[in-house]
Amino acid sequence: MDVLGYFRTLLDIPSPSWKEDAVSSFITMTMSSFGYQMIDDRAGNILFFLPVRGEKALISSHMDTVPLAETPHVIEDDEYFMTDGRTALGADNKATIAAMLKVAEESPDAIFLFTRAEEIGLQGSKKITRDFLSPFNITRAYVPDAEGPVGTVITSAPGKEVLDIVFHGRTAHAGFSPESGINAIKAAAEAIASSPDGRIDSDTTCNVGTISGGSATNTVPDTAMYRYEVRSLYDEKRRMISSGIISAAETAASSRGCTVDITRHDLYSPYIIPEDSPAKNTAKEKILSLGLPYSEKATSGGSDTNNIRALGIDTVTLTTGYEHPHSTTERIAKSELENLTRLISALVS
Repeated sequence: MDVLGYFRTLLDIPSPSWKEDAVSSFITMTMSSFGYQMIDDRAGNILFFLPVRGEKALISSHMDTVPLAETPHVIEDDEYFMTDGRTALGADNKATIAAMLKVAEESPDAIFLFTRAEEIGLQGSKKITRDFLSPFNITRAYVPDAEGPVGTVITSAPGKEVLDIVFHGRTAHAGFSPESGINAIKAAAEAIASSPDGRIDSDTTCNVGTISGGSATNTVPDTAMYRYEVRSLYDEKRRMISSGIISAAETAASSRGCTVDITRHDLYSPYIIPEDSPAKNTAKEKILSLGLPYSEKATSGGSDTNNIRALGIDTVTLTTGYEHPHSTTERIAKSELENLTRLISALVS
């Protein structure tokens, strides 16, 4: 099967986050037919290898798609894969899986890693341990999982944490005795209005993304909750912004007579690729040797690279060729799928 055939097959297999079993089974069947052995971890991440000792490169892709791409309405012409405008495509990241499977046909002595639940906070790769990868002499790793023509290396990415903030007030009838209630929604609104939001500086952003509370207009709401995310290229900035959000919540709760519960979820750490990174410099060499234009750029989003680098493995994210991921205008050129396949083959040869 050529890479386009693998891609078509993968698009037909639904793989929402933490429900990737069908695509995992297809990958396992295909990789096993090429002679690879497989191990998995408790999270369902799967790794394929040949029983050969020596230094190895690792190529990694996540198996899940965003909900909008669970059952894509695919349209294909001579140049592109796209959709009819009602769904996303799922080239993020099934384009990389297709290229990995095509490269694996030649059975290079490399490690092929497929992770779960990347789209909901890199949850699958966060569960990968050093022990899972330590039996292999992995010298460098690549995660093709970024928008843009094949040929770009991502040189930095922020870390991210999420704050779940829940206000507890006191319920009462809004018509008969509103003065006996404590309105949790008002307290939450006051806290949000006092909290930072949007772009803080070139390295740091934060956003209040969800809010809920109350049950009816005739009832003083006793509960309100909202969720913040904070991203930064530097952990100290991220902690400072989070502390400000927490302080605003505590102040609003105190002034309104509420209590507040705050849970912090540290999702992943930031990274900056050093100039002497062997993974980056090898990628540059291979990209140029294939006649592709080379470039470097920062990103404001996370990928499994954040978690793999945290395990001490020199890892870089590469652009994959898709455009407008997670949207109804997502598409990928067939020529980019071919370029991605050529690049992965060069990186593991």
